[in-house]
Formats: sequence, structure tokens, C-alpha cells
Amino acid sequence: MREPRALLAEMGCDVPDNAEIRVWDSSAEVRYLVLPERPAGKESASEDALAAMVTRYSMIGVQRL
Repeated sequence: MREPRALLAEMGCDVPDNAEIRVWDSSAEVRYLVLPERPAGKESASEDALAAMVTRYSMIGVQRL
């Protein structure tokens, strides 16, 4: 992937310029898991409250919470 930031922007996910983007390819032997970043201001949120915020798109890394 040559322009990951541009591709994410096309998908509606604007990534701040100071955020690092790493692109890794999966294979039959290796899979990668995207862990969504905890949203600002939700430090005291319960596990259930945080789980309710997670979407399919945040789990594949194309949505910021």
C-alpha cells in the first residue's frame, strides 16, 4: 500500500499528521489484531461501556472512536 493515509481518508478515517501508520500484510500463518485506542475522556468507563462503542470498522482500523 503506497498511500495508507490517503486510503484511510477515502474510507472516512482522517488520521492526525502526528499519528504513525504501519501497514502489515497478513498471511495464512500470521494474522494481526487491531486494538482500538481508548477514546479521550473515557478513562473511567467500564468494560461494558467501552465494548458498546467498538464497531466493525474500529476493529479493522479504519475508524477512530
